[in-house]
Amino acid sequence: MDSRYTYIIVGGGPASRILNRYLRLYVKDSTTILLREEEKIVNHCGTPYIVESIIPWKKGLIKEEIVTNFGTEIVVDKVVDGNLEEKYVITESGKRFYYEKLIFATGSDQVIPEIEGSDLEGILKVRKTKDLLVSMDFLKNTTDLVVLGGGYIGVEFAQSLKHMGKNVTLVELLPHVFGNNYDESFLIKIEEEIRNLGINILTGKKAVAFKGDKRVEGVLLDDGRVIKADAVLSAVGVRPNIEYADKFGLKYNRSGLVIDEYFRTNVKDIFAIGDCVDTISFITKKSIPGKLGSNAGMMARMFGLQQAGIDIKYEGVINVVVTKVGNLYFGAAGLTENNCIDEGIEYEKAESTSTTIYANMPDVKDVYVKLIYNKKNLEIIGGELLGYSNISGFIEVLGEMIRSKRNIFDVLTMHYSSHPEMTPKTSHPYFAFCSEKILKKILENRR
Repeated sequence: MDSRYTYIIVGGGPASRILNRYLRLYVKDSTTILLREEEKIVNHCGTPYIVESIIPWKKGLIKEEIVTNFGTEIVVDKVVDGNLEEKYVITESGKRFYYEKLIFATGSDQVIPEIEGSDLEGILKVRKTKDLLVSMDFLKNTTDLVVLGGGYIGVEFAQSLKHMGKNVTLVELLPHVFGNNYDESFLIKIEEEIRNLGINILTGKKAVAFKGDKRVEGVLLDDGRVIKADAVLSAVGVRPNIEYADKFGLKYNRSGLVIDEYFRTNVKDIFAIGDCVDTISFITKKSIPGKLGSNAGMMARMFGLQQAGIDIKYEGVINVVVTKVGNLYFGAAGLTENNCIDEGIEYEKAESTSTTIYANMPDVKDVYVKLIYNKKNLEIIGGELLGYSNISGFIEVLGEMIRSKRNIFDVLTMHYSSHPEMTPKTSHPYFAFCSEKILKKILENRR
């Protein structure tokens, strides 16, 4: 007998798990099934800590109960085809599953540069569980590591590998690590902290070949240098897992499946969320890099609410991101100054230095803040924080201010907390203090 469901979710990452919970909790009388390719799912954000053995392997795996406790069956079987008229999918084993609504949440995978030697042993990936296991085993007998790509994955893994006692070289094509996610004054501080850990950073360099016989022995750069390497971790980017798109007649581009404000694809009753979609900027409405677990979770919650009858629309991603290097915490949301220049957006900016706690308290440390406002309407459109304390909560507030289109006067009159051991002094709250510099410039120009 054929199986029929209200919702078929294809994928096993955070988007699929969160969506399943929302559908089961808030959509009455719905039935769901989750079809995924991988036998076990690893927590992607935790992979650097799993490799470093800070998180034990078993604790790094996602528990099946997160899905099955809601009465949803997990089937490990790859979706390879389907019938749009009769509304069913076909799996690799030949089974058919019928749906009322089909949701693709198939995520993304790491890219291996298509250069000479890319098939050598020791060119490692860590995103899928099977790849992570292979990489962890291979790393046991290595000393010299090259990490290609200085984004979040690359920097976090470079740090973990260094903690494991490896000699680590980080190679980045752009002039700085983290690309356009931060402006230069912040990137200089971040790179200094990375180097202080003993990691060699080579920016503005391109890998043109992997050298070795059967196993990788080095990386040839475009300046002729060969960097010794027992293994290479590829962190140059990710691509959406959408190899099924043509089978289902789905519209897509390089960034992923094209969706509308209700996560609808171009095919009736087929939806998509998470890394497999074309991520667009909330501000510019253009495609941007945004393959983040946090974005996937937001999309899942929003789509789940939509299915429960809540009138809310998806308008793009703000890329609320945080990480740390050594004891240095930093994060950003929205556009950077460089983004504004690239997009031709007229803007006002300011940088300020505040403190982790009251300036007259012991152990006080600096916190650096940068904010970007749209010059036309004075709405906040971006910002960055960097300091030696956990700034994730402030970055989330910044993201929400961008989403709710707060202007400079809203930011200046926000309700801030104040405590000598927990916040900067009352006159120096991060966003208000930084915004005062912009307001002064605006008022002076009006005279």
